[in-house]
Amino acid sequence: MPKPRTDQNHDALAFSQFRLSLVEFLKLPLNISEPALRKVLERTSPNVYRNYLARAPCSEDTLKSEDTLEMSVPGDSSD
Repeated sequence: MPKPRTDQNHDALAFSQFRLSLVEFLKLPLNISEPALRKVLERTSPNVYRNYLARAPCSEDTLKSEDTLEMSVPGDSSD
């Protein structure tokens, strides 16, 4: 498997920061699942939701496959 290019790493980091900013702004739990976040964004602002999907470093199919994955938050005592 080839290593990610520097610009891919930068894009992934920028998206992670964007996602965290949205979660914090909406006062959502840091460990919110991807499907739950997308539902909140879609209800709150369709424009922000479209922007979120456009900035995502992966396709909608990949996001759907991640629906069952849990995010791990450093320092989260539930692990």
